[in-house]
Amino acid sequence: MRTKATIALVLVAGLAAVAVLPGCGGGDEAGADPRQILDDALGGEGGVDSGVLDIELDVAASGEGAGEMPIDLSAELGGPFQSNGPGELPSVDFELSASVDAGGMPLDLDGGLTLTGDGAWVGFEDAEYQLDDATFRELEAAYEQSAAEREDGPQGSLEQLGIDPRDWVTDLANEGTEDLDGDEVVHVSGTADVPKLVSDLSDVARRTGQATALDDADLDLLAGTVGAATIDVYATSGEHALRQIDVGLKLADPSGGPGELDVALSVGIADPGGEQDISPPEDARPLSELLGRIPGGMPALGIGGAGGVAPPQASGSAEDYYDCVAKAKSSSAIEECAGLLGG
Repeated sequence: MRTKATIALVLVAGLAAVAVLPGCGGGDEAGADPRQILDDALGGEGGVDSGVLDIELDVAASGEGAGEMPIDLSAELGGPFQSNGPGELPSVDFELSASVDAGGMPLDLDGGLTLTGDGAWVGFEDAEYQLDDATFRELEAAYEQSAAEREDGPQGSLEQLGIDPRDWVTDLANEGTEDLDGDEVVHVSGTADVPKLVSDLSDVARRTGQATALDDADLDLLAGTVGAATIDVYATSGEHALRQIDVGLKLADPSGGPGELDVALSVGIADPGGEQDISPPEDARPLSELLGRIPGGMPALGIGGAGGVAPPQASGSAEDYYDCVAKAKSSSAIEECAGLLGG
């Protein structure tokens, strides 16, 4: 059933939110209270402004009827990142590789994203494509505006929405110290409090106006879909700065069959605080060349035929356009949104 597949991905996204809250705080060695370690790692005021990110996601069928499951996915995203200062677009050099087998139709994807203070590049099929200057400046402005809103009153933060991801983890245990890429870390294990997570996601849907896209009935199905959910947090000894978080889920077959889906998500940060060397790729082509091969690609980004950005017309605004894209449920619907920018 398609609804179950959708809400399963929502749960993964919700648990992944825990992994993008790196913090640090004081702490003792491996004998520390596991709740304190978790609070330091996920709730500290400090943050990681540079390092090497590594995100891995695997989805595979298991159990009876596994051979009939419609999806098998493996994906990895990672590379160095470096802050360019408060409110500034960070520099990143990420590579993406993914392998998907949906219903016996395999698909492999390799790509990447590079951001510097001077531009943005997208890698695809062993070639690099550069975003035009005007669109890049719009991207910078949008990021700066978002950062300013978070600073003035963090409208996009989970705290602003009245939820705390640390409440999603229960049955905590301190598993002692381990070696992680040459660093001594404290390992804390726990399980996900699925009813609490579902309740929080439901609140977010209502408060952000997304309840029409994901209603309470869909979210309520999550509790019955999840058979097991584990979380493992690895934090540096002493400071308890987050180094890695692993999330494991066992979900009921989205199609209603007897099998299950095993979902494994891992997010790690190596060399935290280390200076990262990020340079623009060489021999890049215009991004419009790549988007021109994708139906509706250029209108979706408001890029005109000459490679520039199509200015907003009287029929709508950039805000209307992005709101339309966020609610679109198909490629044709996204193409229709382009009309708001005169595309």
